[in-house]
Amino acid sequence: MTVWRAVGLGLCAVLVALAAWTGRETPSPVQAAEPAAVAPSPAAGTGPLGVLRAWDRRRAAAWAAGDAERLRRLYVPGSRAGRSDVRLLGEYAARGVRVRRLTTQVFAVDVVGAAPGRWRLRVVDRVAGGELVEDGRVRALRSGPVVTRRVELVRRGDGWRVGGRVS
Repeated sequence: MTVWRAVGLGLCAVLVALAAWTGRETPSPVQAAEPAAVAPSPAAGTGPLGVLRAWDRRRAAAWAAGDAERLRRLYVPGSRAGRSDVRLLGEYAARGVRVRRLTTQVFAVDVVGAAPGRWRLRVVDRVAGGELVEDGRVRALRSGPVVTRRVELVRRGDGWRVGGRVS
């Protein structure tokens, strides 16, 4: 398997690993058709789609910077998904690979559970692209498959984090 294929598959695996399989289904879809490089929204009143996009943008920035600590802070402490994401970033860095312009395309977000400072979401999305940089060479990161995942967003004093149990 080539390094580039492994990187692409690894990124897809990370996105799938972000799933937190809890909550009950209640319909309330929010649709988004355009590709969105997602980052955390500083506004506390932003809806789930805006918060998810903002979180994804912060994650993409941490990956582009190769900053494991910044990436770790996007997750609730002890999050298995967070450990996996940070470990994968470290593996890429050890091979001299950097991921830039990581873009996530969100197709739908359903709120399946909500409490003050916490949303459980059903998210339909995919990695829509990015760039893999190694030894000064830039290659396109291919789009990943459309996946449906469960994501728990938890509001902390410093912003929204991905939390919960990953299955």
